[in-house]
Amino acid sequence: MFKYSSTSSSTRPVLSNNQRDTFHSIMQPIILSAQCLGLFPIVGITEKTTSALQFRWFSLRTVLSVTVMTSAFLVAIAELRRIARTGVNFSNIINPYFFADTAIIVGLLIRLGRRWEHLMVQVENVERILLKPCYNLGQVHLKRNCWLAAGSWLVLATTEHFFATTSFVNDQRMESLRCNWTYTNAIENYARRNYAYVFNLPWMPYNIPVLLYLRYVTFSVTLAWTYQDVILIVVCIYMNTRYRQFFTRIEVAASVERPPPAESFWGEIRYHYIALSDLLQSMNYELSALVINSCSNNIFLVCYILLHSLGPKQSTLSFTYFWFAVCFFVGRTCTVMLTAAKFDRTLKRALQVVHRIPNEGWCDELSRYYHHLRIEKVSLSGKRFFYLTRRTAFGMFSVIFTIEIVMIKYSKMARNSGVPADCSTLAFSQD
Repeated sequence: MFKYSSTSSSTRPVLSNNQRDTFHSIMQPIILSAQCLGLFPIVGITEKTTSALQFRWFSLRTVLSVTVMTSAFLVAIAELRRIARTGVNFSNIINPYFFADTAIIVGLLIRLGRRWEHLMVQVENVERILLKPCYNLGQVHLKRNCWLAAGSWLVLATTEHFFATTSFVNDQRMESLRCNWTYTNAIENYARRNYAYVFNLPWMPYNIPVLLYLRYVTFSVTLAWTYQDVILIVVCIYMNTRYRQFFTRIEVAASVERPPPAESFWGEIRYHYIALSDLLQSMNYELSALVINSCSNNIFLVCYILLHSLGPKQSTLSFTYFWFAVCFFVGRTCTVMLTAAKFDRTLKRALQVVHRIPNEGWCDELSRYYHHLRIEKVSLSGKRFFYLTRRTAFGMFSVIFTIEIVMIKYSKMARNSGVPADCSTLAFSQD
């Protein structure tokens, strides 16, 4: 298979065509916002060209990412120690799972950052082809579509996080009233209740700077869940648009109103298609770990939140937040799956165009191109164990249904395990 040779960053030429919808310009604000939270450490992302992109272990961005990842792992260990005292059930297992999984996501984004410069070389090689006038996409606004999808889910994720915090604080206030607990400082009470593994330590008195850092880490790793899916969504939108851009040129050239294209045309098409396919393979290689983690994480989250759908809620605020979270997690899961599944329809459309070409228009280069279309799997995958297609989406929902039944069964068996007595301080103490 044809491979483009990589170009060193110092000699890499700058694209001279339309720069508005390049992958680098699309990802710039997404990566910059992630770096504010200690995610996706890449140096040089603010530059207009990719020649300045670098990954450095001793840069401030990388040190911050490693610090956030390490903090999340330590919190996961502390949460495991806590539920070892209180007992385990399907309700309290979410905290250690959350911090362990998000620490893994931060690590995967660090790994992706190390390979980002190499990936952008291949992206630019393809964009030098697909940004030519012959591949004009007309009124399709690629950058707007990517930013709209990414911005919408990041805003919803931020809203969900603050909604969850507000709901939890309100539940704590109602519990304090019910149990006649008194406290003079509401912020200190919140800190000692939620971060007992830090502020109940003999050598760590309550203080605002440490509380702010813990809140920062919690917010960062919470959004890491959504950033993982946002990257997959944006990549799927970008690659699907490039494939449609490529196939549209063929559809126009092979229309019945025109004479059949010459063999040299199909040679160029096959050459360009191999370059585009190589880029998708590289995307697959770099993003496969994120795909696996995203799918498994979304399955668990949807099962967990549906398990608690029938339980009583302490307040109207808790009830409202719960159903907002249900819509958010289910909607995010469906968006990832359905966006990735669009590749199937794009490829089927391309095959239909080739099928309409009359016999006198066929040649060796067209036959080779058609062979590529028939045998290639155009979709993101999880280490090639599975591909993100419509069939996978339906299979994922059936898996959710099966796991949900198992979780309901075992939650009934462990109903009294890990549930402290009413007004007990065991759940948030170091006793």
